Amino acid sequence: MSRLTTHDLDDIKARNPLADIAGGYVKLRRMGKRLVGPCPVCGGRATSQRFEILEDGDSWVCAVCPDGGDVIHLVMKVEGCDFKAAIERLGGQREIDAAASKKLYEAREKKRLEREKKSDDFREAERKRLWKAWQNAGEIHGTLAARYLEGRGLVLPAACPGLRFLAAAPYFHGEQLDDRGRKSPIVLHKGPAMLAAFIRPDGKFGGLHTTWLNVATSPDDVKPPGKVELHDPETGELLNSKKMRGSKAGAHIAIALTKDPKRLVVGEGIETVLAVWTSFHNAGRVLDDTAFWAAGDLGNMAGRSAKTVPHPTLKRPNGRAISVPNDQPDPDDPGLSIPDSVEELILLGDGDSEPVLTRFAMLRAARRYSRPGRTIRIAFAPAGRDFNDVLREDRF
Repeated sequence: MSRLTTHDLDDIKARNPLADIAGGYVKLRRMGKRLVGPCPVCGGRATSQRFEILEDGDSWVCAVCPDGGDVIHLVMKVEGCDFKAAIERLGGQREIDAAASKKLYEAREKKRLEREKKSDDFREAERKRLWKAWQNAGEIHGTLAARYLEGRGLVLPAACPGLRFLAAAPYFHGEQLDDRGRKSPIVLHKGPAMLAAFIRPDGKFGGLHTTWLNVATSPDDVKPPGKVELHDPETGELLNSKKMRGSKAGAHIAIALTKDPKRLVVGEGIETVLAVWTSFHNAGRVLDDTAFWAAGDLGNMAGRSAKTVPHPTLKRPNGRAISVPNDQPDPDDPGLSIPDSVEELILLGDGDSEPVLTRFAMLRAARRYSRPGRTIRIAFAPAGRDFNDVLREDRF
C-alpha cells in the first residue's frame, strides 16, 4: 500500500458509511438525527445509548470509552488492529483520477466548514438554554431533592454550589413534526428534578446533569422520594431518569468547595461523592482544606486512553474479545483541571461497575494527574456495591 493522501481517505470513507460498518458490529436505532446503541468497542446492554453516530454521519462518540472518531478509527478500536490493517479491511486503496480528487476535496471542505459552524452554534445555543434552566433553579436545601438525598442516607454540605432544585424540569424524548414539516423535541414529562452544574476547566458553566424525581402519590405518603420512572411510549423501554447535556469533557460538578484545596476527592457520580463527604462529616473530620467533585461518568473522570486492549474475559457475539481503554493516558487529553494546590488526590472507584474497565480508568487517572509532591490514592468500594450502598448498610 502506497502512502495515503487525504483524497484516498475520503474515498475509503465514502465507500464505507460509518452507519453500515458500526451496524455490522451492534444493533443501532435512530433517535432524532442520530443513531445510538451499545458501543462496539466497550460493549453494553442492547438498550444502551452510550454510543452514538453524530448528525454528520461521519463521526462517532462513546461516553464510556471515552473515545470517538471516524470509521477507520472505529475499525481499529473494535478489531484491535493498526491503521494499515483497518484500511485493508475497509477495501483498501484504489486509483483516483484528478477530477475525482478535486470533487472529494471540495466535498470534504464544504462538509468540514458546515459541520464546524453548526457544531459551534449548537453547542453555544444549548449551553445558553441550560444556563437559563440553572438560573431558574433554586437552592437545594429544604427541597424534594434534599429529601431524596436524605432518604439515601446522604448529608448535604451547608454550601453545595454545584447542586440546585427545579420544580418543573422538562424531560425531552423523541421528536415530532409540525404542519410545516419542522421537527421539535417531544416533552415526555415535566416534573421536579435535581440539577448539577458542570464547570469547565476555564471556570465557566458548561452543561447540566439532571435527575428527575417522583412526587408523593398521596398526602399520607411519607416515603422519601425516588427517581421517576418513565417509559418510551413506542417501545415500553424504561428510560434513564438521569441525563447529561452540554459539554462535560474535562468539567466537574462541585459538591463541596474550598479555596486552594490541599485535598481533592473525585468520583464518578454525585451520590458516590456525597456518600464519602457524609462519612467524613459524620466521623467529625475537619474538611476545611478538602474539595469534593463529581465527574459525571468514568470516562470523563479518567480521560481518554492511549489505546485499547482486549478484555480478558468479555467477548462479542462473534467470539472476539471486547476492546477496552487501557491504563495509559492519551497525552493530548488533559482530563479534569485539578488545582495546582492539591497535594492529595483521592480517586473513588465504584465496585458495581465493570471491574477491568474501572481498574484501568483509575490507574489511567492516577497517571494523568500525577505531579511531583502530589500523593494519589485510589479507593474502591467493595465488589458489587458503590460508596452510597456502603454508607446505607452501615446506617441501617
